Amino acid sequence: MQNRNPLSPKELSLLDQMQRLRYSQGLITTALSILRQSREAQDEMLLYMYEKHPSERKFVERLAAICATDPNMQK
Repeated sequence: MQNRNPLSPKELSLLDQMQRLRYSQGLITTALSILRQSREAQDEMLLYMYEKHPSERKFVERLAAICATDPNMQK
């Protein structure tokens, strides 16, 4: 089966970083689905992961905060 929505280079970077931090597959799948809505959110989360190496809980908290404030995520 072909992947109809291939990941962008930025999404591949997010995937790589989440795998390096050993996030669960469920979180990875959900986060990528959410982050596809906003390139700005992708940038912010990548920078956050590179700088802070957050736990899954901290990652989810940051993602929720972005979703609450990013107009592209509120559609």
